[in-house]
This record gives sequence, C-alpha cells and structure tokens, in this order.
Amino acid sequence: MQTIGLIPGAMKPFHAGHNHLIQASIEECDHSIIFTSTKDRDIINGNKMLDVWDKLILPLLPTRVEVIAVRSPIRGVYDYLEWNGKLEIAYRIYGGTEDVARLSKARMLQYYPNLNVVNVAEENPDTFTREVVHAKGEWVRESIKAGDHGKFRSFLPDFLKPHAKEYLTILTS
Repeated sequence: MQTIGLIPGAMKPFHAGHNHLIQASIEECDHSIIFTSTKDRDIINGNKMLDVWDKLILPLLPTRVEVIAVRSPIRGVYDYLEWNGKLEIAYRIYGGTEDVARLSKARMLQYYPNLNVVNVAEENPDTFTREVVHAKGEWVRESIKAGDHGKFRSFLPDFLKPHAKEYLTILTS
C-alpha cells in the first residue's frame, strides 16, 4: 500500500522543528506533501517564504517531497483528502502535538470513514513535541528582528545552515 505524508504548517520561517516532521515523513512514506500558506506572519512575508522553499529548501530535499501553497494548512489537509483521498493509500499526518485535536484520528474518521488516516503525533506524542527539536517559529522571528544571524542559523536544520545568509537575504529583501 502506498503511503503519503501530509505535513501542514505555516512554517514562517521554516526551521529545524519543521524539518523534523518532514524527515519523519520522508522515512515513513512514499511521498510527502507540505501544506503551507502564503499569509504573512509577523515579519515574514508569505510569498518570500515560498521563494525560500523554491530556491533553497526543495532543491535540497528528495524529489518525492512537494509543497502546496494553501490559504490554511489545516484546511488544506481536509481539502486534499476530500478531493484526492483514495482507499488504497495510507495517509499519515505529521504535525506537532499542539495540532492533534484538529487532525485527530477520530476527527478524520468522522469526515473520511473509509480512508486510512493516522496522526503520527497522536500515535507517538513524545516524538513530536517542541522539546524534541529546540526550535519555535516565534524564536526564529525574534532572532531575525534582533539581527542575530548566529541565533537564526542555530534554529535551522543542518542541511540549510550553509545557506543561512541567502535564506535571510530572501526573507528580508
């Protein structure tokens, strides 16, 4: 059975915590879909963040990872399952424990009783808490506001750290 990972999140900006979710999906799924919005968040322009995805992040991830820009990441998962959900595919939702209630297995069964949908944070909460990867969007945005480029870089996943300066340039230009 094919498995698709669904990863909703504002991801403004993308940091090591988001990468933790994506890497778990890559390891466990045949294909991974990231749902992110174009809405601005604090000092992060949504369209500039999409540029970072296109120019820096996606080229460094496996080709079986895609990003879909949506109005609302959580709603994007529901819409995707509504329009694209197939009985012969297993869906795994990757998010933090704070989003479990909005995407719980019970809730998914309410809307999609015939689909095989699992929320991995509900299955294994200890693996998907903020404490596992010490990064939070608010902290990353604060480091940008403070002009602390070293701190900003420290919140990035290892594969993106060599590109921290370019990442900041795209976000702040």
